[in-house]
Amino acid sequence: MKLKPIIFILITVFFYCCEKAEKPIKPYDRGNVTNSVAPMGNNYENHVFFNLDSNKVVKTISKNDWDIAFDCSDLKHIIHPNNGRGVYVAKTNKLNFTEVNDTIGLKFYWGQPSLNIDSLAFGKWWLENPKIFVINLGVDELGMPLGFVKCKPELINNKTLKLLWCKLNETTPTVETIEKNADYNFVYYSFLNKKQVDIEPRKNEWDLFFTQYVKMIFSTDLKISQDYQLAGVLINPSRISVATDYKTPFTEINGSKLDSYIFSNVSDAIGYEWKIYSFSTNSYVVLPEINYIISQKNGFFYKLHFIDFYNDLGIKGYPKFEFQKI
Repeated sequence: MKLKPIIFILITVFFYCCEKAEKPIKPYDRGNVTNSVAPMGNNYENHVFFNLDSNKVVKTISKNDWDIAFDCSDLKHIIHPNNGRGVYVAKTNKLNFTEVNDTIGLKFYWGQPSLNIDSLAFGKWWLENPKIFVINLGVDELGMPLGFVKCKPELINNKTLKLLWCKLNETTPTVETIEKNADYNFVYYSFLNKKQVDIEPRKNEWDLFFTQYVKMIFSTDLKISQDYQLAGVLINPSRISVATDYKTPFTEINGSKLDSYIFSNVSDAIGYEWKIYSFSTNSYVVLPEINYIISQKNGFFYKLHFIDFYNDLGIKGYPKFEFQKI
């Protein structure tokens, strides 16, 4: 009878010795809080791509450099206009360029920054027979109208589309072939330069895009929803997702709260609401109590908040933000 406890102990020791040791989690340096600025300029003429890991501006473009962008996904064929320059779109029911020579009766759409299928300026164009769209090209640096073009996108396959276009008063279109590139979220085209243009960095190289865009906002004063052109931040949904914390002070946010956050990879998950306009001071006021928790696909997290919208000379368009790895 005394052998049973001994056998039990031996078996227990055997299994304990055979159990795989837990792998220690490699510690990493979270670093100090970092300050950075995205230099958009007083008229938001510069649009800025930023990488959190390197704490660097990856690329700066002019908002006049492009007109429309093509989604590089195999499953979606979204075409998005350059709202930052005031580009917007109207769909016609016409098939031929000779049938469209004015804007009478057309209803124009901006499209929304979320890029949800039900809020696209070009709609689900790839599911229909190719139709003519009329595009208002917005204004130049001096606020002068750039006129209209008409275009007809045609899907060749999931990686290629054909773009036919000409000025509104013309009838013979230019034909362009647009090839998607899986290394990018979007590829871009400029009607003004008559060519495909290099705008966005590779999708593994940037996190935040400081830009202008148009969003429909409900006005509590007018009791209606209206489209507003805003300066804000769009995210790289291929690389990060974002949650918002309105309650916890920035300095107290740490890894213990990460499981409680709900993350979104909608393009305007950061957006514009970190600042408000004060009519009493005729200036923008930043809300540093709004904190953004950023989850990267590589498994790391950052916390970020905005602390200013003006540079040292008091010029707007220089959003300043703090961030730190969690």
